[in-house]
Amino acid sequence: MTVRGWFVVLAVVVAGLVMPATAAAAPGPSHRTNCPDLYVLAIPGTWANASDPGILRDVTDGLGPRTLVHFVGYDATAFPWEGAIYGRSKAQAVANTTGLALTMLHRCPATKLAITGYSQGADAAGDVAAEIGTGRAAIRPDQVAAVVLISDPRRSHKDNLVGPRLAGQGSGGPRLTGMGWLSAVTHTICAPRDLYCNTPRDYYVTRIVGYLAETSDPTPSQMGQYHAEANAILGELLAKGGIGAVGREVSDQRARQQIIVFNRFLQSGVHTNYAAFQVAPGVSAVDWAYNRLAALATSHR
Repeated sequence: MTVRGWFVVLAVVVAGLVMPATAAAAPGPSHRTNCPDLYVLAIPGTWANASDPGILRDVTDGLGPRTLVHFVGYDATAFPWEGAIYGRSKAQAVANTTGLALTMLHRCPATKLAITGYSQGADAAGDVAAEIGTGRAAIRPDQVAAVVLISDPRRSHKDNLVGPRLAGQGSGGPRLTGMGWLSAVTHTICAPRDLYCNTPRDYYVTRIVGYLAETSDPTPSQMGQYHAEANAILGELLAKGGIGAVGREVSDQRARQQIIVFNRFLQSGVHTNYAAFQVAPGVSAVDWAYNRLAALATSHR
Protein backbone atom coordinates (compact mmCIF):
# COMPACT_ATOMS: atom_id res chain seq x y z
CA MET A 1 0.00 0.00 0.00
CA THR A 2 1.23 3.52 -0.75
CA VAL A 3 1.92 6.12 1.94
CA ARG A 4 -1.23 7.97 0.86
CA GLY A 5 -3.18 4.76 1.16
CA TRP A 6 -1.98 4.26 4.71
CA PHE A 7 -2.90 7.89 5.49
CA VAL A 8 -6.47 7.18 4.38
CA VAL A 9 -6.69 4.06 6.53
CA LEU A 10 -5.17 5.81 9.53
CA ALA A 11 -7.48 8.78 9.05
CA VAL A 12 -10.48 6.44 9.32
CA VAL A 13 -9.04 4.91 12.48
CA VAL A 14 -8.29 8.29 14.07
CA ALA A 15 -11.69 9.68 13.14
CA GLY A 16 -13.24 6.71 14.89
CA LEU A 17 -11.73 7.94 18.14
CA VAL A 18 -14.27 10.72 18.44
CA MET A 19 -16.98 8.38 19.70
CA PRO A 20 -19.39 8.50 21.26
CA ALA A 21 -21.48 11.51 20.42
CA THR A 22 -24.05 13.18 16.98
CA ALA A 23 -26.23 15.85 17.24
CA ALA A 24 -29.87 16.23 16.70
CA ALA A 25 -31.06 19.71 17.48
CA ALA A 26 -30.85 20.37 21.19
CA PRO A 27 -34.07 21.28 22.99
CA GLY A 28 -34.55 24.94 23.83
CA PRO A 29 -33.65 26.13 27.32
CA SER A 30 -36.25 25.77 30.03
CA HIS A 31 -37.55 29.09 31.37
CA ARG A 32 -38.62 27.82 34.78
CA THR A 33 -36.41 30.58 36.13
CA ASN A 34 -36.37 34.05 34.65
CA CYS A 35 -32.59 34.12 34.35
CA PRO A 36 -30.29 31.35 35.55
CA ASP A 37 -27.34 32.16 37.75
CA LEU A 38 -25.24 29.69 35.75
CA TYR A 39 -25.75 28.67 32.11
CA VAL A 40 -23.90 25.46 31.23
CA LEU A 41 -23.28 24.76 27.54
CA ALA A 42 -22.34 21.09 27.13
CA ILE A 43 -21.04 19.91 23.74
CA PRO A 44 -21.27 16.12 23.22
CA GLY A 45 -18.72 14.15 21.24
CA THR A 46 -19.10 12.56 17.83
CA TRP A 47 -22.25 10.52 17.20
CA ALA A 48 -24.04 11.72 20.34
CA ASN A 49 -27.05 14.01 20.59
CA ALA A 50 -29.06 16.07 23.03
CA SER A 51 -31.23 13.13 24.13
CA ASP A 52 -28.19 10.87 24.60
CA PRO A 53 -25.17 13.11 25.34
CA GLY A 54 -23.00 10.31 26.74
CA ILE A 55 -20.84 11.11 29.76
CA LEU A 56 -21.90 14.76 29.70
CA ARG A 57 -25.27 13.66 31.12
CA ASP A 58 -23.54 12.61 34.34
CA VAL A 59 -21.30 15.69 34.27
CA THR A 60 -24.28 18.07 34.22
CA ASP A 61 -27.15 16.20 35.89
CA GLY A 62 -28.60 17.68 39.08
CA LEU A 63 -26.75 20.99 39.26
CA GLY A 64 -29.66 22.75 40.94
CA PRO A 65 -32.65 24.96 40.10
CA ARG A 66 -30.62 28.11 39.47
CA THR A 67 -28.49 26.41 36.81
CA LEU A 68 -29.65 25.87 33.24
CA VAL A 69 -27.95 23.16 31.17
CA HIS A 70 -28.16 23.16 27.38
CA PHE A 71 -26.70 20.33 25.27
CA VAL A 72 -25.44 21.94 22.08
CA GLY A 73 -26.81 20.44 18.88
CA TYR A 74 -24.52 20.05 15.85
CA ASP A 75 -23.83 17.44 13.17
CA ALA A 76 -21.23 15.67 15.37
CA THR A 77 -19.94 13.69 12.41
CA ALA A 78 -16.49 12.95 11.06
CA PHE A 79 -16.78 11.44 7.57
CA PRO A 80 -17.94 13.08 4.31
CA TRP A 81 -20.59 10.39 3.75
CA GLU A 82 -22.20 11.27 7.09
CA GLY A 83 -23.06 14.75 5.86
CA ALA A 84 -20.24 16.83 7.33
CA ILE A 85 -16.53 16.17 7.61
CA TYR A 86 -14.85 16.69 10.97
CA GLY A 87 -13.70 20.26 10.37
CA ARG A 88 -17.12 21.42 9.23
CA SER A 89 -18.91 19.57 12.04
CA LYS A 90 -16.66 21.13 14.67
CA ALA A 91 -17.08 24.60 13.15
CA GLN A 92 -20.85 24.15 13.43
CA ALA A 93 -20.47 23.25 17.12
CA VAL A 94 -18.35 26.36 17.71
CA ALA A 95 -20.90 28.59 15.95
CA ASN A 96 -23.89 27.06 17.74
CA THR A 97 -22.24 27.31 21.15
CA THR A 98 -21.30 30.94 20.59
CA GLY A 99 -24.79 31.76 19.34
CA LEU A 100 -26.49 30.16 22.35
CA ALA A 101 -24.16 31.97 24.74
CA LEU A 102 -24.75 35.36 23.12
CA THR A 103 -28.52 34.86 23.11
CA MET A 104 -28.53 34.05 26.81
CA LEU A 105 -26.20 36.90 27.76
CA HIS A 106 -28.27 39.39 25.75
CA ARG A 107 -31.36 38.35 27.69
CA CYS A 108 -29.61 37.78 31.03
CA PRO A 109 -26.41 39.85 31.22
CA ALA A 110 -25.75 38.86 34.86
CA THR A 111 -25.76 35.13 34.07
CA LYS A 112 -22.39 33.38 34.17
CA LEU A 113 -21.37 30.84 31.53
CA ALA A 114 -19.72 27.46 31.94
CA ILE A 115 -18.63 25.50 28.87
CA THR A 116 -17.81 21.80 28.81
CA GLY A 117 -17.25 19.25 26.08
CA TYR A 118 -16.07 15.74 25.39
CA SER A 119 -13.93 14.56 22.45
CA GLN A 120 -15.01 16.50 19.32
CA GLY A 121 -17.16 18.53 21.69
CA ALA A 122 -14.07 19.35 23.77
CA ASP A 123 -12.30 20.38 20.57
CA ALA A 124 -15.12 22.84 19.86
CA ALA A 125 -15.47 24.00 23.47
CA GLY A 126 -11.74 24.68 23.66
CA ASP A 127 -11.87 26.73 20.48
CA VAL A 128 -14.78 28.78 21.84
CA ALA A 129 -12.86 29.37 25.07
CA ALA A 130 -9.73 30.38 23.17
CA GLU A 131 -11.70 32.88 21.09
CA ILE A 132 -13.23 34.41 24.23
CA GLY A 133 -10.05 34.33 26.26
CA THR A 134 -8.01 36.14 23.64
CA GLY A 135 -10.59 38.85 23.00
CA ARG A 136 -11.69 37.60 19.58
CA ALA A 137 -15.33 36.98 20.53
CA ALA A 138 -18.27 39.20 21.45
CA ILE A 139 -18.36 37.44 24.83
CA ARG A 140 -16.21 38.95 27.59
CA PRO A 141 -13.83 36.66 29.51
CA ASP A 142 -15.34 37.79 32.82
CA GLN A 143 -18.68 36.34 31.72
CA VAL A 144 -17.23 32.81 31.73
CA ALA A 145 -16.95 31.07 35.09
CA ALA A 146 -15.37 27.79 33.96
CA VAL A 147 -14.37 25.62 31.01
CA VAL A 148 -13.95 21.85 31.44
CA LEU A 149 -12.56 19.82 28.54
CA ILE A 150 -12.52 16.01 28.50
CA SER A 151 -10.31 14.30 25.89
CA ASP A 152 -9.53 17.47 23.96
CA PRO A 153 -7.70 16.68 20.68
CA ARG A 154 -6.01 20.08 20.85
CA ARG A 155 -4.81 19.74 24.42
CA SER A 156 -1.59 21.62 25.11
CA HIS A 157 1.02 20.89 27.76
CA LYS A 158 0.41 24.51 28.86
CA ASP A 159 -3.24 23.81 29.73
CA ASN A 160 -4.34 23.25 33.34
CA LEU A 161 -4.29 19.46 33.48
CA VAL A 162 -6.39 17.53 35.98
CA GLY A 163 -4.84 14.14 36.71
CA PRO A 164 -1.44 12.56 36.03
CA ARG A 165 1.21 14.39 34.02
CA LEU A 166 1.36 13.63 30.30
CA ALA A 167 4.20 13.72 27.81
CA GLY A 168 2.18 14.14 24.60
CA GLN A 169 -0.34 16.67 23.37
CA GLY A 170 -3.58 16.55 21.38
CA SER A 171 -3.56 14.76 18.03
CA GLY A 172 -4.70 17.96 16.28
CA GLY A 173 -1.91 20.10 17.72
CA PRO A 174 -2.14 22.65 20.56
CA ARG A 175 -4.01 25.92 20.12
CA LEU A 176 -1.65 28.63 18.96
CA THR A 177 -3.07 31.37 21.20
CA GLY A 178 -3.77 29.32 24.30
CA MET A 179 -6.72 30.29 26.49
CA GLY A 180 -5.65 33.85 27.25
CA TRP A 181 -7.68 35.43 30.05
CA LEU A 182 -9.57 32.17 30.54
CA SER A 183 -6.43 30.17 31.32
CA ALA A 184 -7.04 30.19 35.06
CA VAL A 185 -10.63 28.91 34.80
CA THR A 186 -10.02 26.33 32.06
CA HIS A 187 -9.21 22.72 32.99
CA THR A 188 -8.51 19.74 30.78
CA ILE A 189 -8.78 16.02 31.55
CA CYS A 190 -7.01 13.33 29.52
CA ALA A 191 -6.35 9.68 30.30
CA PRO A 192 -2.66 8.87 29.71
CA ARG A 193 -3.45 6.13 27.19
CA ASP A 194 -6.02 8.21 25.27
CA LEU A 195 -4.14 8.89 22.04
CA TYR A 196 -6.76 11.38 20.94
CA CYS A 197 -5.66 13.90 23.58
CA ASN A 198 -2.21 12.48 24.41
CA THR A 199 -0.39 11.75 21.15
CA PRO A 200 3.37 11.23 21.56
CA ARG A 201 5.22 14.00 19.75
CA ASP A 202 7.16 11.48 17.65
CA TYR A 203 3.96 9.93 16.23
CA TYR A 204 4.26 12.06 13.11
CA VAL A 205 1.88 10.05 10.94
CA THR A 206 -0.80 10.38 13.62
CA ARG A 207 -0.13 14.09 14.00
CA ILE A 208 -0.39 14.57 10.22
CA VAL A 209 -3.74 12.77 10.17
CA GLY A 210 -4.92 14.88 13.13
CA TYR A 211 -3.83 17.98 11.24
CA LEU A 212 -5.75 16.85 8.15
CA ALA A 213 -8.88 16.30 10.27
CA GLU A 214 -8.64 19.78 11.79
CA THR A 215 -8.13 21.40 8.39
CA SER A 216 -10.71 19.29 6.54
CA ASP A 217 -12.95 22.37 6.30
CA PRO A 218 -10.66 25.29 7.16
CA THR A 219 -11.94 28.10 9.37
CA PRO A 220 -10.46 31.44 8.21
CA SER A 221 -9.77 32.65 11.75
CA GLN A 222 -7.75 29.48 12.42
CA MET A 223 -5.30 29.87 9.52
CA GLY A 224 -2.49 30.95 11.84
CA GLN A 225 -3.08 27.84 13.95
CA TYR A 226 -2.98 25.58 10.89
CA HIS A 227 0.27 27.09 9.64
CA ALA A 228 1.88 26.87 13.07
CA GLU A 229 1.09 23.17 13.47
CA ALA A 230 2.23 22.34 9.93
CA ASN A 231 5.49 24.20 10.50
CA ALA A 232 5.96 22.49 13.87
CA ILE A 233 5.55 19.01 12.37
CA LEU A 234 7.87 19.75 9.46
CA GLY A 235 10.43 21.51 11.65
CA GLU A 236 10.59 18.62 14.11
CA LEU A 237 10.93 16.10 11.29
CA LEU A 238 13.78 18.03 9.69
CA ALA A 239 15.49 18.37 13.06
CA LYS A 240 15.49 14.59 13.38
CA GLY A 241 17.77 14.18 10.39
CA GLY A 242 17.02 16.46 7.49
CA ILE A 243 14.77 15.71 4.54
CA GLY A 244 15.54 12.00 4.77
CA ALA A 245 13.86 11.85 8.17
CA VAL A 246 10.62 13.08 6.63
CA GLY A 247 10.46 10.06 4.34
CA ARG A 248 11.29 7.64 7.13
CA GLU A 249 8.75 9.04 9.56
CA VAL A 250 5.86 8.96 7.07
CA SER A 251 6.85 5.64 5.49
CA ASP A 252 4.56 2.67 5.08
CA GLN A 253 6.37 0.94 7.93
CA ARG A 254 5.78 3.77 10.39
CA ALA A 255 2.16 4.06 9.27
CA ARG A 256 1.65 0.34 9.86
CA GLN A 257 3.17 0.60 13.33
CA GLN A 258 0.88 3.44 14.31
CA ILE A 259 -2.20 1.74 12.86
CA ILE A 260 -1.43 -1.26 15.06
CA VAL A 261 -1.05 1.01 18.08
CA PHE A 262 -4.36 2.73 17.31
CA ASN A 263 -6.17 -0.58 16.86
CA ARG A 264 -4.98 -1.65 20.30
CA PHE A 265 -6.03 1.72 21.68
CA LEU A 266 -9.53 1.45 20.19
CA GLN A 267 -9.97 -2.06 21.55
CA SER A 268 -8.91 -0.89 25.02
CA GLY A 269 -11.93 1.41 25.40
CA VAL A 270 -9.80 4.06 27.12
CA HIS A 271 -11.36 6.93 25.18
CA THR A 272 -14.90 5.99 26.18
CA ASN A 273 -14.24 5.13 29.82
CA TYR A 274 -13.79 8.48 31.55
CA ALA A 275 -16.39 7.49 34.13
CA ALA A 276 -13.81 4.99 35.43
CA PHE A 277 -10.61 6.99 34.87
CA GLN A 278 -9.48 8.40 38.22
CA VAL A 279 -7.86 11.82 38.29
CA ALA A 280 -7.32 11.48 42.05
CA PRO A 281 -7.86 8.61 44.49
CA GLY A 282 -11.57 7.82 44.46
CA VAL A 283 -12.40 10.68 42.06
CA SER A 284 -13.23 9.87 38.44
CA ALA A 285 -12.93 12.33 35.57
CA VAL A 286 -16.71 12.59 35.44
CA ASP A 287 -16.87 13.16 39.21
CA TRP A 288 -14.28 15.94 39.00
CA ALA A 289 -16.06 17.69 36.13
CA TYR A 290 -19.40 17.47 37.91
CA ASN A 291 -17.94 18.74 41.19
CA ARG A 292 -16.39 21.70 39.38
CA LEU A 293 -19.71 22.74 37.90
CA ALA A 294 -21.64 21.97 41.08
CA ALA A 295 -19.32 24.24 43.07
CA LEU A 296 -20.05 27.05 40.61
CA ALA A 297 -23.77 26.39 40.80
CA THR A 298 -23.62 26.71 44.60
CA SER A 299 -21.45 29.82 44.60
CA HIS A 300 -23.76 31.67 42.22
CA ARG A 301 -26.94 31.10 44.19
